[in-house]
Amino acid sequence: MCILTTLLWVVGLSAQELYLDTMLVDTLQVDTLQEDTLHTFILDAMPNVVVHQDSAITLLLEDKSYNRQRGQHQVNGFRVQVYASNTPQVAKNEALDLYETISSQVNMPVYVISEPPFWKVRLGDFLTREEAIEYKNQLNVLFPHLPGSTYLVPDQVTVNN
Repeated sequence: MCILTTLLWVVGLSAQELYLDTMLVDTLQVDTLQEDTLHTFILDAMPNVVVHQDSAITLLLEDKSYNRQRGQHQVNGFRVQVYASNTPQVAKNEALDLYETISSQVNMPVYVISEPPFWKVRLGDFLTREEAIEYKNQLNVLFPHLPGSTYLVPDQVTVNN
């Protein structure tokens, strides 16, 4: 009885308000109520729910699913950040240009990250700080013209299972 009362309260109905096959149920005998009947009452009583979500959520869910299928997962680690800017209209283009330049010359994942108002470019999936420092030093030799300085950032990195 307590479960039925709670469920009816959650959907905002009383036993007298429930309809089954367009007939008003005057008295509800809990002992004879089947689980399927209760489920039908609740579903019929609930309005349609429409979920509006940002497309970024869909992309994140697809990315996690894709990584699971490839035998990968996310852990705490480090990346080398080579660019960050919040200059409107310029930051996005600079980040994408830098991505194109770097990704064609290194054998390392390159990530363009938009965290409004910032656009960032990060490289690598390093589990230890030492690995990231070593790679950062190699990048500074390979790309002495990088805008600003390169530095390490803690991040969620992708690793194989």
